[in-house]
Amino acid sequence: MAWYEVREMRIRSLKIKNFRAHESSYIEFNDGINLIIGQNGSGKSSILEAIFAALYLGHGSFPRGYKRVNTRIGKSGFELVLKFEHNDKRYEIVRKSNAESYLKEHGAILYDRDSDIAKWSEKHLYPLHVFRNALYIKQGEIENILIDENVREKVLRKVLGIEDFENSANNAQEVVRELRRKKDYLEKLIQTSGDLQGRIEEQEKKLKEILVRINELRKQEIEISEKLSGVSRRYEYLKKLSELLGQKEKEKLSTEGSLKQLETEIKNIKERISELEKELNELGDKEKRLIEIQWVEEEYRMLNAILSKRAEIQKIEIEESRLEERIRGIQREISELSSKEKEFQEAKKLEKEVLERYRTLKGFAEEYEKVRQLLAEREKYLKELEKAGYTKEKLTKELEEVEKAKEKLKELEDRLVSLKGELNGLNRIEWKLRDNLSKLEGAKECPLCKRPIQEHDKGEIEREYKLEFAKIEEKKKEISKQLKELKEEKEKLERIKNREKTLIKLYKTLEFLETVEKKLKRYDIERLKTSSEEFEKVREKAIEIKKEIIRLKRETERLVKVKKELETISKDLENLKGRKRAILQEIRERGFTSFEEVEKRIRKLDPIYKEYIELRAVPKEIETRKKKQNLLKNALEKKEREFNILKENLKVIYRELEELNRQFSEEEFEAIRKEHLNLSNTHAALLKEIEGSEVLKEEVLKNLEELKIRLEEVKKAEKELELVGRMIADMKTLREKLLKLKAEAERKGLSEVERVASELFSEMTERKYQGIKIIREKKFGKERIRIVVLYQGQEKEIDFLSGGEKIALGLSFRLALSLYKVKNMELLILDEPTPFLDEERRKKLVEIITQHLRKIPQVIIVSHDEELKDAADYVIRVTLVGGRSNVEVESLGAY
Repeated sequence: MAWYEVREMRIRSLKIKNFRAHESSYIEFNDGINLIIGQNGSGKSSILEAIFAALYLGHGSFPRGYKRVNTRIGKSGFELVLKFEHNDKRYEIVRKSNAESYLKEHGAILYDRDSDIAKWSEKHLYPLHVFRNALYIKQGEIENILIDENVREKVLRKVLGIEDFENSANNAQEVVRELRRKKDYLEKLIQTSGDLQGRIEEQEKKLKEILVRINELRKQEIEISEKLSGVSRRYEYLKKLSELLGQKEKEKLSTEGSLKQLETEIKNIKERISELEKELNELGDKEKRLIEIQWVEEEYRMLNAILSKRAEIQKIEIEESRLEERIRGIQREISELSSKEKEFQEAKKLEKEVLERYRTLKGFAEEYEKVRQLLAEREKYLKELEKAGYTKEKLTKELEEVEKAKEKLKELEDRLVSLKGELNGLNRIEWKLRDNLSKLEGAKECPLCKRPIQEHDKGEIEREYKLEFAKIEEKKKEISKQLKELKEEKEKLERIKNREKTLIKLYKTLEFLETVEKKLKRYDIERLKTSSEEFEKVREKAIEIKKEIIRLKRETERLVKVKKELETISKDLENLKGRKRAILQEIRERGFTSFEEVEKRIRKLDPIYKEYIELRAVPKEIETRKKKQNLLKNALEKKEREFNILKENLKVIYRELEELNRQFSEEEFEAIRKEHLNLSNTHAALLKEIEGSEVLKEEVLKNLEELKIRLEEVKKAEKELELVGRMIADMKTLREKLLKLKAEAERKGLSEVERVASELFSEMTERKYQGIKIIREKKFGKERIRIVVLYQGQEKEIDFLSGGEKIALGLSFRLALSLYKVKNMELLILDEPTPFLDEERRKKLVEIITQHLRKIPQVIIVSHDEELKDAADYVIRVTLVGGRSNVEVESLGAY
């Protein structure tokens, strides 16, 4: 079955996982009007996008990276599961971003690739452009199609297929341009080719001459090569002898230089060995003196150690004085702290008495806190009632008025429906009469009385019709007047009804006030207040006593610490005195009675000790110089051996140079070199000429090949030029036909859209308007489409309509476009149909949806407008919680 044939399609459910803001959502759809409602940004339109992707993902129009862009942030991929019915068969489409997709019919897999599923949807459901432009009415299209000429033109061109014809005609024109460019190119190619056959013969002659010259050059090259080979062998031999002579001369000079350097080094080493021998003799005398005075080191160190004890004695005496002063201070502190113990016990006794009184008064204080909260509540409720200016009697009276208004509103609604039905009936009668009147010419019998037309006087039937029209108009005016009066009364009653929530809230406030006052009567407020004030004073006193107890407790604990500190300091003082006695005993044991005697002995030993310090490094210096002396002697032996070896090598070099000079002649080498150079240059010139001739040969061969190819191309171009001429004529004819088809499609399309939109608009306005008219006109040199409405036989501009009537016109026009594309509409999708609409327009849209869109088996509406709930059979609410779309069913219709 082709897509444009009769079909039945119902979307039943959609499962969304990790698609845009939806982490895991499941939505069921019913027959009738399905409303998806929620705030902007909650994820409503993502549900429509998911339906679209489930049906057509894999189509070439989807942008690259679509799956990645629409996958929820932080997730690896999305999954969509769409279930629907089509021509009494159940289908399921599963789309995964990893390409694991399939289409099932009654549980059996039909296709498992994205592109195949998209092709099936286009063939058996709707082509993608039909779904986008006919079934799916985008946000703002209903109103913009009336007020924005560009939007109107764009939508009409897409739906009527005008763009397709224009694009095809433009493509045909572009093909003609391309063919003309091709024709110009071919003509130029043929003209610029010239006499190709003559040029080919000329190149073939040139090739023969080049081949003859190459053969001559190759013979000359062979002769020169043979001569060059003999000369090269003698030249290479002499060249090697010359190079060897040069190497030996360099080797002789290098060896002579090395011998002179070694002679200098040997002389220097001998002089340094002699100097070291003298230094060792001098150091031997110093070493003998060091042995004589080395006893002074131990005695000098011992005397300095004794002298260092004097500083320790001074520190001990200072510390003794400090500790004795601290002991006296601690003893005074112990005396003061001993009196605090008694104060501590008395404070604890007073604390017990105060706490007993605190516990007695605490209950009264808690009761008074409750009373204080009740008093605050009473004050708040009194202010609310005082601000609103209500008493209990006044509130009761106005609530009764609200109930009466609600009952009257129900009666008014019934009366309004009845009058509207009566008015619709009169409109239908008037429409039928006008239709009959238009058919009167040529009729055989009167449409009113059914008598033969000849039995009526001329103009009698028209007068009868006018009389009927006058009666209907009078009755319509009477009904319209009643409707106006009823609407005014309805507005008054609705204003009274709208006060119900405020009145109920105030009545509840009054009830709360009475409850609070009843509770307050149970308390002796003054007595509780006095007890509460006394409780606060007792509580403050208890806190002060507690602070005093803590302070006294710290001081009694301090007494124990101070006593322990006194004991520790006394022990430290005794230890210091013992250390002082030990140091003085050690000095006496060394044979000294005082530190002054020790200092005197040190001054006497100072000169000898300084001499000892200066001589202490002599043994190491002797050892160092002996090591240097041994190293120099070893180096001397090594240098003398090297000198002897080089002397022998130099003798050998002299003999080799003498032999080489005997074999080599400079005059012969120069003559052979010149002959070799001349032959090499001649040979190189021949090879270069041969190479140039070979290159020239290749160029001529290449030119020949190119000329032959161009000759073939010219022959082919002549045939192609004839074909291009015929194609240009054919494409011009095709473009003319396409432009005619475009004009015809536009004429028929606008006529059909005008007819369907007129029927829908007249029905939606209860026959107040007879229809619409679509006018194609030029303004400022640019074509545009203008829409007017037919009112009482006259054309009226859109501005003549009320806000609600404009919405009816916009929806009628847009539905007519959709019905032009899809004759039997089973599904309609409206995305945000109420943006920027005022209250009147929104109410009219709700009314139209309720009364007229129910004729379409399944409608899906996405909106943030709560008023549309009144028109819906099935309400699905979408909210955004923590960055995640949450879907829940708010109300159910009959499935």
